[in-house]
Amino acid sequence: MPSQENKSAPPEGEDRSAAHAEDALKGVETARERARLTSGRVPAWYGPAVAVVLVLPSAVQAWSLGKGGWTAAAALLVSLLGLAAVFALVRAARRGTGVLVTHPLSTRLRRSRIALPAVLAAGLLAGGVCWVSGAGEAATRITAFAVWGLGVWGVCIARNAAVDRALRELA
Repeated sequence: MPSQENKSAPPEGEDRSAAHAEDALKGVETARERARLTSGRVPAWYGPAVAVVLVLPSAVQAWSLGKGGWTAAAALLVSLLGLAAVFALVRAARRGTGVLVTHPLSTRLRRSRIALPAVLAAGLLAGGVCWVSGAGEAATRITAFAVWGLGVWGVCIARNAAVDRALRELA
């Protein structure tokens, strides 16, 4: 008759391999979380670049007002290039992290549910103050876009600080 062994206790070799497998799984989960956090970082140049891209078309349009001719075409061209630059900056910021994790639009909007309305409200308020104080249309637009660009920069700085804190806690 074969001896009765306690089947719940694994042999010594299996215990070590289970511990190694558990450690490896924890390492994979930590690496996945680190990659998720790193994908949320924004390059430091992104905020100032957005501010310039938002303000430059309005400044060129203000310069071209009343001049007519080729300056109106140049203002339109700069505006279209500014729009293309915004899309290029978003793509470059994603690639700049070194980790490409694509979040759905709903997740991105949920993540910026406080920052986006605050930045938009600040730009509208600044533009409203310029308009009420009698500043011209161009100055009002440039001020609103400058506040929006600086607001995006502030949001980027805050998001990067939160990611850095989470990465330090993860380590």
